[in-house]
Amino acid sequence: MNQTISPAARIVVVDDHGIVRFGYSQLINQEPDMEVCGLASNEQEGIMFLSRESPDLVIVDLTLKEGSGMDLVQSAIKICPAIKILVISAHDESLFAHRVLAAGAHGYINKEEAPEKLIEGIHALLGGDFFFSKSVTKNLIRRRLGDPKPATMQGLESLTNRELQVFEQIGNGRSTREIADALFLSVKTIERHKENIKSKLNVDNATQLVQHATRWVLKRGY
Repeated sequence: MNQTISPAARIVVVDDHGIVRFGYSQLINQEPDMEVCGLASNEQEGIMFLSRESPDLVIVDLTLKEGSGMDLVQSAIKICPAIKILVISAHDESLFAHRVLAAGAHGYINKEEAPEKLIEGIHALLGGDFFFSKSVTKNLIRRRLGDPKPATMQGLESLTNRELQVFEQIGNGRSTREIADALFLSVKTIERHKENIKSKLNVDNATQLVQHATRWVLKRGY
């Protein structure tokens, strides 16, 4: 009796670093039930591969030099409604997990995780599950149940995704120039984001902003 072999899951990788794309593709292609069908370096290339290949899953870096990973997540759902979306980022999971989930993603992995976590996350998503760390899963459940947010979260919900990225960078001790370089933005744009953050968080000056951001990052926002 002939046994039907299921086709390999087709995966698109979107990351602005060539060595990262190569590394992910090597890991994925070693799996017998997976294959990479597209490697994109920015949002537009990602959209092109999604439209052309109709993959089963897309891996998206949250911070791209050209375009927005968050916007790509939302576009992916429109282009391929059944697609599974795994977000990979250097940003703290507790900062963005609930936002990428709300945007339509099914999982979030920090780039500092071991390579095995990537494959584990892909298998989870392809199997119909979500994939987050235990701590983030607990906090996501708390949000769903309507538990009050801790004081360290007060006001942060009003920040845009980009402002939240800037806030995280401030808390990690980076200068305005370093933040601009990390997020591929101009110094002037970062300064404008800082002013918006101060206004939304009711912070009087730059020193207080640094103190607030540092304290929050140390507590991981929870």
